[in-house]
Amino acid sequence: MKKPRIDTSRKADIRAVCGGSGSGKSSYVKAELKRLKPSRVIIWDPVDEYGEAANVRVTCRRELVDILRRYPHGALKIRFVAEGQADFEFWAKCAFAWTNAAVVAEETADVTSPSKAPPNWGKLIRRGRARGLSPIFALTQRPAESDKTAIGNATLIRVGRMARNADRNMMAKELDIDSRLITALLPLDFIERDMNTNKVKSGNLTKRKTNDLVTNAG
Repeated sequence: MKKPRIDTSRKADIRAVCGGSGSGKSSYVKAELKRLKPSRVIIWDPVDEYGEAANVRVTCRRELVDILRRYPHGALKIRFVAEGQADFEFWAKCAFAWTNAAVVAEETADVTSPSKAPPNWGKLIRRGRARGLSPIFALTQRPAESDKTAIGNATLIRVGRMARNADRNMMAKELDIDSRLITALLPLDFIERDMNTNKVKSGNLTKRKTNDLVTNAG
């Protein structure tokens, strides 16, 4: 089988998306996938909620491997509906090997911890661009309980409403803003920081307009 040519021209695009239930994390990612229209998508979908973004649904490792092998190149949008760190690590290994795709990892706090990232997930984040894996979306409701690999390598950090003070304080430091700004967020409100330009903006998922924020450093 001819190996696919890896698209190394893709820019690094790693988005850490944090927020509690109902904050609009998944809606944002689905909207971005629709806007960007990648032909290849691979999703870790433990809650089974990405049917509109990926029409191929698999629930076991053998199915995942068989289908990815049949599509070493060409269009395929697939989601792995499973739970647990072992299956998550297997999915991450498959995504890294598959190449040239958009990647979505839902609820990373359930399959990682604040200590060092699981090996395959860490490798996917750190070296994914060289495998043509872009954009990569890492979503979590509880950033204080998730590994920090995605946030540490993120080109964009996006935060929605969060109930826990530990999460709000942590993300306020990452965004370099007053934590009270995160506390004041309503459902579907967000604050995001472009790590390449250091610009911080706020907005609402249902509106196109965003507002610039002055950071603590500014």
